[in-house]
Amino acid sequence: MATHTDSLYADWKKQYPKYQSGFFRNVRWVSVILLLGIYYILPFVRWDRPGNLPNQAVLFDLPERKFYIFDIVIWPQEIFLLALLLIAAALGLFFITALAGRVFCGYMCFQTVWTDLFLQVERFFEGNRKRRIKLDQSPWNLEKLARKLGKHLAWLFIGLVTAGVFVFYFSDAPTLLRGFISGNAPSAAWITLAFLTLTTYTMAGFAREQVCIYMCPYARFQGAMFDDDTIIVAYHPELGEPRQANRRIRNSTSEKVGFCIDCRECVTVCPTGIDIRNGQQYECITCGACIDACNTVKDKLHLPNELIRYTSLREMGGQKTRWFRFRILAYGTLLTGFLGAIAASLLLRPPVELNVVHHRQPTYITQSDGSIQNNFTIRALNMSSNQQTYALGVSGLEGASLKVAAINDVDPQGQPLLTLSPGEVAPYTVYLKQAANHVQHGPQEIIFQLTALDPQGGKNSYQSIFMRP
Repeated sequence: MATHTDSLYADWKKQYPKYQSGFFRNVRWVSVILLLGIYYILPFVRWDRPGNLPNQAVLFDLPERKFYIFDIVIWPQEIFLLALLLIAAALGLFFITALAGRVFCGYMCFQTVWTDLFLQVERFFEGNRKRRIKLDQSPWNLEKLARKLGKHLAWLFIGLVTAGVFVFYFSDAPTLLRGFISGNAPSAAWITLAFLTLTTYTMAGFAREQVCIYMCPYARFQGAMFDDDTIIVAYHPELGEPRQANRRIRNSTSEKVGFCIDCRECVTVCPTGIDIRNGQQYECITCGACIDACNTVKDKLHLPNELIRYTSLREMGGQKTRWFRFRILAYGTLLTGFLGAIAASLLLRPPVELNVVHHRQPTYITQSDGSIQNNFTIRALNMSSNQQTYALGVSGLEGASLKVAAINDVDPQGQPLLTLSPGEVAPYTVYLKQAANHVQHGPQEIIFQLTALDPQGGKNSYQSIFMRP
C-alpha cells in the first residue's frame, strides 16, 4: 500500500510584483540610475597620468598587480590596503544593518538593482502584473512568442553589456572593446564575458527573490545585528486590526474597525512575495514598496498613512527609538578607525619605496688591501607621478664606500644617482666596501638611504646588516 509523504520543501511559485509609484519608488529609481550610471560609464572615463602610466580613471591591472583609482595608485606591496578595505566594507554593512536593517538590500545591492532593471524590461514587453500573469497562463501563439523572445533578448543584451563593462575594469576599455568587436580579445576575456553574461541573465531574470531568500548569506545572519531600535519596515496591527474590506460594513458598524481594508496591495508589490502584515520576516529587503502601495490606497480613502512605515520595534511599543546606542557607536568607531587607517596609509606613504637584500654567497669578501666588501641587491620603486633622480647613501658604517653596478653618475658627495620614471621599479646590484683601517669584528647594522634630488620625490631608508669576519 502506497503511503503519502508531505514534502518538507514548498514548491517555488513565480512572483509577479506589481509596479507601484510613490516616494520610495522614486528613491529606488534614483539609486538604480546613479549606481548603474557609475558602473557603466566609469571604465570609459580618462584620467591624465604622467609617464607611461595608463590613462583609465579606474583600472585594476592584475598582470602588473597595480590598481589605479584616479590619482591613487595601489602597488603590490600595499595589498594590506585591500584587507583593510574589505574589513571596512563589512563594518559598513554591519553599521547600516544595525541602524536601518536591510536597507542596503532594498536600494543598493547589485542583485536588487539588476533585478529591478530586468523587471522594468519585463513590464515593457509583457505589460503590468495582470497581463504578465495572463500571458504566462495563455497558450503559445505568435504574440506570446514575440513578447517572450523580445524580453529574453533584451535580458541577454543587458547581461552582455554588464559582463563586458566588468571586464573593462581590468583592461584598457577602448582597446578591449575593439578586441571584442574584431574577435581578437584574449581568451580569458571571452570566458569571463560569457560567464558573467549567463549569471546576470540567470540571477536577475529567473532566480530573483530566491537569491535574496536562500542564496545570500546576509539574509541569514542579519538578525544577529538587529535590535529593538533597528529601523525596519513594519505593519502596525494596533492601527490596522481588525481588518475589514467591505466599505459598507466599515461605515455602518459600531464596533472598532482597523485601517487595513485587506486589499493585499502590500503583498502584490513585494519583490520577495511576503505579507508584511505577518510581522518581521527575514525575507523583507526593506525596499519600501509596501509603504508606497499602502499609502496610495490610504490617500484614496482619506485614511492616515501610518499603517505600514519605517519604524522600530521600540517605537511600535510606544517608546522613542534610541539612535545612539552601544552597537551603533561600536560599529561606527571601528568603521571610522579602518577608514582612517586606509586614508593615513595613502596620505603618509613615501613617494619612493626601497627594499634591500643581502647576498648570501658569499656573505662578505676580504679584499687584498684588507678591506671588507658586501654585495646587496636593492629594489627602488618610484611611486610619484614624475621622473625622479635619487641619491643612494649608507649610514652607520665608518670608512664606507658605495658603488652601484652600471651606474657612473654621482652627486658632489660621491653618492650614486639612480633615475626612475613614474611607476618604474628597478633592481640594482650594490657593492659596499669598508676600508681596512675601519674594519672591526662581527656584523654591523647599517641603513641605506634613498633621497630624491627633488624634495617632492621624498626619501626612504632600509635597515640591513654589514657582515665581517
